[in-house]
Amino acid sequence: MELRHLRYFVAVAEELNFRKAAENLSITRPALSKQIKDLENEIGVKLLDRDTVSVSLTKAGEVFQSDARTLLHLADKAVERATEAQAGRIGKLRIGSVGVIATDFLPATLQIFNKRYPGVEVSFVEMHPEEQLDALESGTIDVGFAYGTDPLGQAEMDLLCVIKSHFGIAVSKHHPWASRERIDLEETRQETVLCLGNGSRSHREEVHRFITEEGHPPPRIRSIEGFDSFLTMIAADQGISMLPVVLDLTTQGIVILPFVSKNVFEFKMWAVWQKDAPSEMVTHFIQLLEERI
Repeated sequence: MELRHLRYFVAVAEELNFRKAAENLSITRPALSKQIKDLENEIGVKLLDRDTVSVSLTKAGEVFQSDARTLLHLADKAVERATEAQAGRIGKLRIGSVGVIATDFLPATLQIFNKRYPGVEVSFVEMHPEEQLDALESGTIDVGFAYGTDPLGQAEMDLLCVIKSHFGIAVSKHHPWASRERIDLEETRQETVLCLGNGSRSHREEVHRFITEEGHPPPRIRSIEGFDSFLTMIAADQGISMLPVVLDLTTQGIVILPFVSKNVFEFKMWAVWQKDAPSEMVTHFIQLLEERI
């Protein structure tokens, strides 16, 4: 039994006239009569009483008509939803989370996205930025974020710069440096530097590289897993860190101060997504990000 059999039967059931139903379906009357007969033979149930003068539904036909209409409606709805999904208007959009760093642009972007595409369910996947390229390649997330001047390496991805700033020294509001206007990078030698993550392309790697390129000995670095724990440790004066000055963390008890160095420690964060045939949901989201920055 195919959907066309249901459509043919419903057309006849509504008209109770083979000639009119055949005209509505743009097929010949004999062809329609054969299709209905094939349907009855296949399901083993007589659906119509017919003679040379009239057509009527059997009791079984009345029940079958109701259910057939429901099935056809569901089929039409499935096609409609598939079309909506292809156009990026329904579905699930999974985004790699980067915590408070994205508060400058992400909440406003999502608010507009949700208004334009209410059928798309957005979810965040907690992971470090250095893990997100692998998650994109495996399909775990649809949009991720990466740091650095060359965040992709050999990965085949597209990217969009969403934040461009430079690093400062992040300290607890209780730290002796908290009231100062700026810090000399040399002074950080006596401090424990807290860094987020521990892998390649990680915050730790960027901080270590910059300080050693400045000609200073490698600092005492302590890696912290999880952005919330990382901020809590800074606020609790368990060490200092280096964070982009664009962040406002005063409500979390953290002050970010400029520092004196030979070079500018630039911070860039990029939105990253699959290069080959991204979904329309991803395309819509990236377009809104471009409008916000």
